[in-house]
Amino acid sequence: MNGLINVYKEKGLTSHDVIYQLRKILSIKRIGHSGTLDPEAEGVLVVGVSQGTKLMEYIGDNFKVYEGELVLGYSSTTEDIHGELKKAPYTAKIDKEKIDNILGDLSGKVIAQKPPMYSSVKVNGRKLYQYARAGIEVERSSRNIEILKIEAISDIYEKYGSKVIRFKAEVSKGTYIRTLCVHLGELLGASGIMGELLRTQVGSFKIKDSLKLQEIAIMAANKDYSFLLPLIKGIEHVLNQIELKAEDYEKIKLGQKIANTYDISEDQVFAATYQGSLTAILIVKEGILRIVKNIVE
Repeated sequence: MNGLINVYKEKGLTSHDVIYQLRKILSIKRIGHSGTLDPEAEGVLVVGVSQGTKLMEYIGDNFKVYEGELVLGYSSTTEDIHGELKKAPYTAKIDKEKIDNILGDLSGKVIAQKPPMYSSVKVNGRKLYQYARAGIEVERSSRNIEILKIEAISDIYEKYGSKVIRFKAEVSKGTYIRTLCVHLGELLGASGIMGELLRTQVGSFKIKDSLKLQEIAIMAANKDYSFLLPLIKGIEHVLNQIELKAEDYEKIKLGQKIANTYDISEDQVFAATYQGSLTAILIVKEGILRIVKNIVE
């Protein structure tokens, strides 16, 4: 059993919880996900089964789309509404026009972002949230992330005893929406944190096509495995593709190198298919196509 699953992760589950339950549902150990989604967040979590686990890093490199709430007038230990909250009154005048202008200026920009303390990023072999739970703040390096597009999708409304606005953001890998909300608050002249968060898309995997664990369990019990998506879907928007000649496919199956008769440039990483199915991830080195990952089923 090989493939990819577009899972709708529900609130209250960790990404590991999803993997644990899928292992029981499918009776397969080799299952992994392409990128953690916070327990209180919900939405698309792409899961790889068997050979599909080899594609998780490429799916994780893809763009992601979120719908979230920007909550003004609070600070939080976790940068969201679920942490230890403190009221943070502000005097700046904030209206929809000001928010639209700020979001418009951010769209298409690359900005530096420092991972939050409550995150799974590792520093000196330990995850940041482990330091945070021990009350230790550590230095962490900023990373460049890209805000492909961000826009308000609601008017300002009252919630959590403060002003809130809902937004939609299309961002590069490694973007923390919680930290982005803090940044938005600073740009608006007020403290900002994240409220609810919904991930609506990861690359070509969309929320309208996602399935909850209960739905997958029912399908699997009925021997219906149509929830397993082809591996080729995992590299859409990430890697260029070439279709292998029959003789080259036979060599790849055996783990052999092949000649670069496809006019692929040096050091390029790309996906190789045969009869429409993903076969391998290859790289050009010294004019030879070498296997990065063999995915022959």
